[in-house]
This record gives sequence, C-alpha cells and structure tokens, in this order.
Amino acid sequence: MEIARKVMEEFLEIWNEALAKRSLPGKFVNKDLNFGEFGLGDNYTPQHTAVRNYALVMAHMIATVQAVSG
Repeated sequence: MEIARKVMEEFLEIWNEALAKRSLPGKFVNKDLNFGEFGLGDNYTPQHTAVRNYALVMAHMIATVQAVSG
C-alpha cells in the first residue's frame, strides 16, 4: 500500500501540474492492453479499469511531453 500511495501522490502531482497548463498540446490515444502482462485474468475487474486508466493517462502525458519537446 505504501508503494501505491507514493505512486499515486507522484501521479497526482504531475497530473495537477499538467492541468494547470491547460494549453498543452497532445491528445488521448486508445491503446489495446494485454492484461495478462499485468497478471490479470479474463474476468474484467476494477483492477482492469485501473490499469486501463493508468495506461491512457501515461500515453497522454508521454504524447504531451513529446509534443512540447519538439
């Protein structure tokens, strides 16, 4: 739990910083995930939703950083 808390705190810090810069370029990208890579089975669970949302946000942030970096 402590590791998850630290990851979420860092994520929220980055997220809030990105939201403060409302004019950042970038767009959300739909990425099909292999949930097996995350140790998740075929039955969709809240953990699947968390992994999907995390992946979507990270893809958006990476695209934004790449766009800003040129």
